[in-house]
Amino acid sequence: MAGLTTTQTFSDGDTVTAAKLNNIVANCTIDDDAVTTAKIDDDAVTADKLANNSVDSNSIKPDVVTNSKLEEVAAKTVKANATNGTANPTDVPVAANKLLVGTSNSINAVSFADDLALDNADSTATKIIAAPSLINGKSTVAASNLDELLLYDQDATSVLKKTTAGSIVASLKATDSQSGSAELATSAELISGSASPTNLVAGSVNTAPMLAKAWVEFTSSGSDIAQTITNSFNITSLTRNGTGIYDIVFATDFPSDKYIALINGINSTGSGGGLQLMGRITARNSPTGSGCTVTFYQYGALNSKLDPDEIASLVFYGLTS
Repeated sequence: MAGLTTTQTFSDGDTVTAAKLNNIVANCTIDDDAVTTAKIDDDAVTADKLANNSVDSNSIKPDVVTNSKLEEVAAKTVKANATNGTANPTDVPVAANKLLVGTSNSINAVSFADDLALDNADSTATKIIAAPSLINGKSTVAASNLDELLLYDQDATSVLKKTTAGSIVASLKATDSQSGSAELATSAELISGSASPTNLVAGSVNTAPMLAKAWVEFTSSGSDIAQTITNSFNITSLTRNGTGIYDIVFATDFPSDKYIALINGINSTGSGGGLQLMGRITARNSPTGSGCTVTFYQYGALNSKLDPDEIASLVFYGLTS
C-alpha cells in the first residue's frame, strides 16, 4: 500500500478473518516522507507540536517581526550592545539631558546638563544649547592678551573660530560715534601725520598744531662745524653755515612746509649779560619737511647776524597739510 506499511500479509488460499483485517490497520505505519502538505489540515499543527529550538532565523521571513512582537522595555530606554565585544543587546536607559555616546570600550548615556542642555523638555527638542552654567557656573579669570575666545565668524565660512582677547580689543577702534579701544600715537606719528592710528588718543594731528614737532637747545662754537647740542627732540644734525646761519635736519620729516619756529638766543658780546638774538626760518629744505635753515640776528638790528655762543633755543610747530 503506497505510503503505508503493515505487518499483515495475505497469500493465495489464506482465510480472511476479522483479526487479520484488524491487524492491517492496527499494525499499519506511515512511511517516511509520505505525508504531503496537502494531507495536513489547515491550522492543525499547534505550538505544542513544535519541538524546542525547531524554529531558527532561517525559518523567519525578513521584515515580518514587528516592534509589537519584541519584549517591552522601560520608558526612555533603547536596545543596544553597550559592551566592547559581540553580545546580545540589552536595555540601555537614556535619562533627561543625557546623550548616548560611544566611548573607547562601551556605549554610555552621558550627562551634559551642566554646560549644555536640550532646547526643550518634550519631543519637540531639536537642538543642544549652552546652559547658563556654561558661563555663570565658572570661576572668573583675569584675561591676558593671549587668552583665547570663541567667536562666530560671519564671513563666507560662518563657523566658530578662535581669537585672542587682545585682538578683540584692538579690533574695536574708538570713533566719534562708537566706543572701543584708544591708542597712543608714537612720536613719529605725531610728527609726520602720515601713519596716525584711527583711534588716536591725541586726536587728528591735522588739528593739533600745539604739539611741538621738534625742538633744540644748543651753543654755537663760532665755526662751521657741528655745534654743541644740550637738549633736542627730532633733530638729526645742526651745522653752522656762516655767521648766524645754521642748517637743521629733522629726524622724522614734517608732512609739509606749513610749520613755524620760535627762535631766540644770546650772544656773549656787549654789556649786561650779552646781546639778545632773534631768529627766523630763511630756507626750507627739499624734500619738503626734511629740514630748514635758520638765521640769528641781533634783536632790533636785522642786518647784524650773530652766533648764539651763549645759548639758543628753537621750537617748531606745524600742521600736516
